[in-house]
Amino acid sequence: MPKWITILKDQERLSAELIKNDLINRGIEAVILDKVDHNYPVFGLVEIKVQEHQAEMAQLIVKDFRIND
Repeated sequence: MPKWITILKDQERLSAELIKNDLINRGIEAVILDKVDHNYPVFGLVEIKVQEHQAEMAQLIVKDFRIND
């Protein structure tokens, strides 16, 4: 069973979705784990997780996405 690791934590769900879609378009399997308390939306973060063997490439893509954003 593959190990999933967190490569990004963000408060903005939209930003996380855009990054996740970019990762998927580049062939990296990515998922979003929503840890936001929906009763108090200012608490909690949205995490992007990828499989461990794809983490290094995913971090480079996220860095590139943030620079070009």
